[in-house]
Amino acid sequence: MIATDVFSVVFRFLHIVPGALWVGAAFLFVAFIGPSAAEVGPSAGPLLEAAVKKRKVAKVITALGVITVLAGWVMWVRNLDRAGSLGDWVGSPFGLALTIGGVLGTITAVVGYAGVGRNVERLVDVGSEVAAAGGPPSEAQQAEMARLQGLLERHGKADLLLLLLTVTTMATGRYW
Repeated sequence: MIATDVFSVVFRFLHIVPGALWVGAAFLFVAFIGPSAAEVGPSAGPLLEAAVKKRKVAKVITALGVITVLAGWVMWVRNLDRAGSLGDWVGSPFGLALTIGGVLGTITAVVGYAGVGRNVERLVDVGSEVAAAGGPPSEAQQAEMARLQGLLERHGKADLLLLLLTVTTMATGRYW
């Protein structure tokens, strides 16, 4: 029988499974759904309204990121405790890799929430206002939608790049 460290199993699960879902969801939205919605224009409104407002996709992705990051930092602190000192932990190649990955993951969660999640909700709100008015968007609404789309594209790409760097760092950390 193999001895199992329940703490490690639980926290690795809380780190890896939500992390995989977080990365996959970010990739799907940044690479496919966002550009497709921008390409089809206002006709994407009902789909985005259902995904963002009804199914709370931005909040779910944010929650996945927060769970991933928190579980990762809990394991990092446990490893720090086992190493004996910050210098010993971060001074080891593995500890350094996990520290860099943790910092990148934390930054990614903030960028995802502030730059993507909040802005996609704002964009859907403006689209809903336009739909409720029953006519074409006003100049102010058009300008706001264009601004939000630009922010979403920029922050979405940054978020995805940061996620890929985070995953690469974590996946290769044992080999540093």
